[in-house]
Amino acid sequence: MSVIRVKCQKEQHEFVELACLNKQCKANRIYCHQCLKNGDHVAHPKDQKNLIELIDYFHNLGKESEKLIQNLCLMVEQLKDLMFQLNQELRTKYQFSKERLQSLNTKQLNQALDQIIQYDDIQIIIKNQLQICSDNMIKQIQIQMNELKLDQVKIYQLNQQDQQKVKELYQQAYNLYYDDKYEEAIKILDAALQIDQNHLDSLYLKAKCLTWLSNYKDAIIWTDKALLINSNHLDSLSTKAQCLRWLSNYKDAIIWADKALLINSNHLDSLSTKANCLRWLSNYKDAIIWADKALMINSNHFNSLSTKGDSLLQLGEYEEALKIIDQALNQSPNSPYTLYLGGECLKSLQRFEEAIVYYDKAHQIDQNQTLYKNAKAECEKKIDNYKCVQ
Repeated sequence: MSVIRVKCQKEQHEFVELACLNKQCKANRIYCHQCLKNGDHVAHPKDQKNLIELIDYFHNLGKESEKLIQNLCLMVEQLKDLMFQLNQELRTKYQFSKERLQSLNTKQLNQALDQIIQYDDIQIIIKNQLQICSDNMIKQIQIQMNELKLDQVKIYQLNQQDQQKVKELYQQAYNLYYDDKYEEAIKILDAALQIDQNHLDSLYLKAKCLTWLSNYKDAIIWTDKALLINSNHLDSLSTKAQCLRWLSNYKDAIIWADKALLINSNHLDSLSTKANCLRWLSNYKDAIIWADKALMINSNHFNSLSTKGDSLLQLGEYEEALKIIDQALNQSPNSPYTLYLGGECLKSLQRFEEAIVYYDKAHQIDQNQTLYKNAKAECEKKIDNYKCVQ
């Protein structure tokens, strides 16, 4: 039995069994043996395929076209990265806040004025050159689209039944995700992606499930797939930044958090991720600035409070750090590391007995972490030394 059952276009002919791939051929490309007997396509027998071979041909061509798409998307990403870097350079060179100006010495202020005076010339050069490149690229893409007649091609669109099935599968997966059943959700999402490999919500949700399973490298792969569909997908940008942070790739995480913040400057998770990365890069003052931006949106945001508290601790502002850490613990009282930070503040303030209370709570929650036990022992030693002195 044929893998494709389609009637031949010619009357009184049977089902089609052959296909012609000759570029110059003007006859029907899908035909039956009766057409062949009548003389159709006899001039180019090497360009004929049976329907099984035709399916393989479509499959291989699909893979080749996907490579082309990936290359085009890579070009776009490279352009976006370069544009992002150019924008950052322009901000650094030509945007001066009052505070930044006040921090400059005479020599630096002279240099800044030299740069500012040249701005009009630089602006004209950049705008003109980039506009020409942009116009040429847009024109070329429009030409290609017209040649491909992309606006007329309907055969690759999902039918309504498939769209509904994908929607139902996604909702099932989301319900499982909401119930913390991440592995089950991934199985359902894979079924949805078998029908529509470009379903953005399913791609992103799979990345989130993998994140909660601590499979950060695979999660990044799936955020990248989502970003190929929509390079401005805010949640995918933010999730990729978070995964990079968990992988201790803090500088790259900041780059992706910044991309998310270009789309939404008040995106809470991205603000918090950037603050956290700056903390781990020992850039504590900037970490506090970005944590404060997050806390302006949600004053009870645990991660931002914890980041700010730890940064203040590292800067030696122990009293203020303790206040912020206690606010964080009001939101999540069973966070062992935040309890440890509170203990560190109290230890630095020489309030050793109070510090031990924090360390004990941290150790009770996470008994595998020797850090809390060692910190408690250090405080106990300090207390003993103090008693000996008395």
